[in-house]
Amino acid sequence: MKTSKSHFALSALLAFAVALASQSRAADTAERAAAAKGKMEALRAECAKVRNQALLTTESLKRLNVKGVELRPEFEKFKVELIEMEAQAKIARDRADSMKKNGQASFADWEKEVEAINNPDIRKEAQKRLAKRQKSYTKILNAMEEAKEELMPFMSDLNDIRKLLETELTESSVAATKGTIRSADSHGGDVRASLTDVEQEIDRVSAELAKYK
Repeated sequence: MKTSKSHFALSALLAFAVALASQSRAADTAERAAAAKGKMEALRAECAKVRNQALLTTESLKRLNVKGVELRPEFEKFKVELIEMEAQAKIARDRADSMKKNGQASFADWEKEVEAINNPDIRKEAQKRLAKRQKSYTKILNAMEEAKEELMPFMSDLNDIRKLLETELTESSVAATKGTIRSADSHGGDVRASLTDVEQEIDRVSAELAKYK
């Protein structure tokens, strides 16, 4: 009887330990998911702001070609939008560089944690989750890199127009910029499309992360 009681106590202790370990892993998953979701949402907000500013700046620029518009007030509005666009472009470039620099290191640390899991079934599931996150991160990073590259000709067009019109602001000088305005509009569309890709992938990943309570 004594042996039976001891065996029962040991079994109960082991069951309790397993339960605690499972709860610990669940908590870690929930915490990791919550942290990742927060970072994703912050990135999405940044992208949306850059994308919106690209649209505002392009629309402001195009108003200069509206027949009968007062050029000086519209040009001043365009310059204000351009200043904000410069600031948002820097944020986008810096974010892309930061993601490229730090992302792989973070995944390397995560991979070490996964490999340290003893239970083969749990390790396999963790490896699948890691691979899935790496794939999503690569999609987001590639879209951010595209937006960064597309910002270069966009900002170049905008600043070329500003420089020309600062030296002479007339209907004829504005007419001379029509080709560059069309180019800026096209490049701005490319920037917005890449940032939209980032936002859509973030929305997809965030919906998955929300499942981990």
